[in-house]
Amino acid sequence: MNNYFKKIRRVDQITFFVILSILIILLRSFNLQFTESEKYSSLIKNYEIKEHTISTSRGSIVDRNNIVLAESIPMKTLIISNKEKFLQDHLALKKLCKIINIDFEYLLKIVKNKENKRFIRIRELRLLSSDNINKISRLNIKGIYFTKEFKRYYPEGETFASLIGMTNIDHIGHMGLESSYDSSLAGVNGKKKVMIDRQGTIVKEIKELKKPKEGSKLVLTVDARLQYVAYRELKKQVRKVDAKSGSVIILDSTNGDILASASYPSYDPNDNSTYTVEAERNRGIIDSLEPASTIKPFVLTAALYSEKVNLSDKFNTNPGYKKMGRKTYRDVSNFGELTSEGVIIKSSNLGSIMILEKINKKLFYDLLKHVGFGEKINLNFPSEVEGSLPHHSDWKKTDVRSLAQGYHCRVSPLQLAKAYSAIANNGLVINPRLIKKNKIDIFEDKKYEKEFNIVKNVIKKVIDEGSAQRAAIHGYTAGGKTGTAELYIGGKNKNKYSSEKHTGLFAGIAPLKNPKLVIVVVINQPSDEKFGGVVAAPVFKKIATDSLRILNISPDNIDAYEKKVLKKVKKQNSYTYKNPEVNNVFWINRY
Repeated sequence: MNNYFKKIRRVDQITFFVILSILIILLRSFNLQFTESEKYSSLIKNYEIKEHTISTSRGSIVDRNNIVLAESIPMKTLIISNKEKFLQDHLALKKLCKIINIDFEYLLKIVKNKENKRFIRIRELRLLSSDNINKISRLNIKGIYFTKEFKRYYPEGETFASLIGMTNIDHIGHMGLESSYDSSLAGVNGKKKVMIDRQGTIVKEIKELKKPKEGSKLVLTVDARLQYVAYRELKKQVRKVDAKSGSVIILDSTNGDILASASYPSYDPNDNSTYTVEAERNRGIIDSLEPASTIKPFVLTAALYSEKVNLSDKFNTNPGYKKMGRKTYRDVSNFGELTSEGVIIKSSNLGSIMILEKINKKLFYDLLKHVGFGEKINLNFPSEVEGSLPHHSDWKKTDVRSLAQGYHCRVSPLQLAKAYSAIANNGLVINPRLIKKNKIDIFEDKKYEKEFNIVKNVIKKVIDEGSAQRAAIHGYTAGGKTGTAELYIGGKNKNKYSSEKHTGLFAGIAPLKNPKLVIVVVINQPSDEKFGGVVAAPVFKKIATDSLRILNISPDNIDAYEKKVLKKVKKQNSYTYKNPEVNNVFWINRY
């Protein structure tokens, strides 16, 4: 027997095993085809291979110190994958409606109207809280599953709303920086091949087809601490003087970084119910206004540059009004005879007109263009304005007189801050930037260096002894200029400016010896006081005081501050005992 097997050739053995294998495969195929076909056909019907989107996270937005201003949080959305099964249990659906606070009939109508859709999304069932997911899961509703989506969250709320903007429910930016940088923030979703069951639930991940790419992080020049201070003080003042709106810009004069851009009214981007069109506006960037008396330091700069005017030149403003052509121009008081620097300190309209009429129109136009009037800053921010500055060849005599008072041209608060940074830098112009990675754009021409250095000392006197004494900062040197603009109302009236509606402004620099901050405050249509020195200057003081402390900038005027405090203390006899802030416990029930 053994000899018999040995005689079988090796090739015959291989042939035998091949034939045996073929017979086994044929028998199994017959079995699957006829005997167990129903079992496996039902399994195939229950599963489907398809491409599935891999959602990616939107890039975060952070301030200069990496404090998060906008981030994406993964959440769950309910998908209806089988409409028939979903609609079977009305009792469970009514409980579902109670959880998400919608009407039962409304839910039925939406689902039934989407006949041709295999997977149904309902707005109210998107981005659900974990608490609601747990409640819904306990209802055991058939024909549904949960998928991952992202919700945008804004930790700083209303403080940054007008600057950051917000996304819609589909995670697409449509306001503020969320809109203008949407393409880089959004990222790219990936794709994978998956097996899903009849309810749409993924039962197996087969293969990744396209890797998801997360959105890029956007780093701003803004300092969240200074933004908070600016918004807090602005909100407080707008409410106090019952104004219509307001804005604040804080600019780093050394590099053009926008450290804060606050607007009020505002809204909470985490709560859509607080949104209004008015609250959305970033007024510091997209609103233009006539700068009023804040233009006067530039009038003096141009006059000094022309060499036709010096600081000691005198101008007679008696009796506080003067008819020029068909129009009468006025000061708020009769300032009498003023030097050219006195015109700025007292904010004399008549004096400013007299100064500007002594110099060439083109010279003043060139200076205003040099500091950025009428030129868009190009921040890549939605609806940013470029302001307006008519060409000098079109200026009539009345236009020159209007320009001397800060009318007949328009700037945004940010453009005004840029112009004042030129004063801080002795004529060096730095274009503001909002995105940290953008290069610092410096216009090197120091054409007006000597004149701006002189004017810097003049605007210091505006705070020390002039119209902006409410802007003085304890322990620091500061300079600035007030402005009070009548609101342009147009129409058929001869006087197209309102005598009742005003905008109060203040533009200032601190510290003045080694400038760091340029702050512009705008209070639009205050109800009580109208003057910039009253409604806007105190806001500058509070913002500058806190900002300098936060940035750890040492006081540069400590001697003057100490003398002021000492003088105040000496005037009070035993202050602590005369006016105790807390009652002495030993005095209680003494008599």
